[in-house]
Amino acid sequence: MTSPTVASAPAAVAASAGAWARPRTLRAAVAAIASGALVLLLLVPVGAAAQIVLSSQLDDRTPTQAIVVLDPAQYWGDQRPVLEARLVHAAQLYHDHIAPVVLLTGPARTQGFERQVLARAGVPDADVIAFTTGSDTVGSLRVVANVMADLGWSAATVVTDPAAAARAQATAGALGIDAHLSPTDAGPGTALTSEYVARETLAMLRFQALTRWSLSEVIHAR
Repeated sequence: MTSPTVASAPAAVAASAGAWARPRTLRAAVAAIASGALVLLLLVPVGAAAQIVLSSQLDDRTPTQAIVVLDPAQYWGDQRPVLEARLVHAAQLYHDHIAPVVLLTGPARTQGFERQVLARAGVPDADVIAFTTGSDTVGSLRVVANVMADLGWSAATVVTDPAAAARAQATAGALGIDAHLSPTDAGPGTALTSEYVARETLAMLRFQALTRWSLSEVIHAR
């Protein structure tokens, strides 16, 4: 007769192996999930930075209904030369017949300076429309979107710094604006420094994670 102890040994070994296999499998699954999450956390900023760099190279000369000059209130440093570079670029677009009007954004205190720069660049004052807006991209483009909706417009050429172009387009698109990018190509604010790209990457991630969900289409919703 076979000893009960010997006969039950294989079953005991199998049970013991099964008991150890499950925790190891769970640990492996947790490790895989953690590794995947870490990879995603690393890839998302890299993707945002790549989008910023690629968008900075765009110069869309498709005719639109308005040239929108974003105020550089969030630029770190002397803002006046940066604003002037944007205005000069907008004047070039105007003379290239990209759009018949230039829309200015930003605080009221800068509007006199903006009109002077555009006038020196040959843009008639009658073709310049200024709006007092917030100091950030979202506030400025929200006002522009409402004005464009009232006028029955949908397409605009957005002028800003190269590093800020991707976030400007994302914001405009969320508001229903058919945005065409034409960033400045000369002067202050045009350099894609590591610091500028890093700040815009953080701003883009914050926009996509938080701000984007608080915006609704203004133009197409009407």
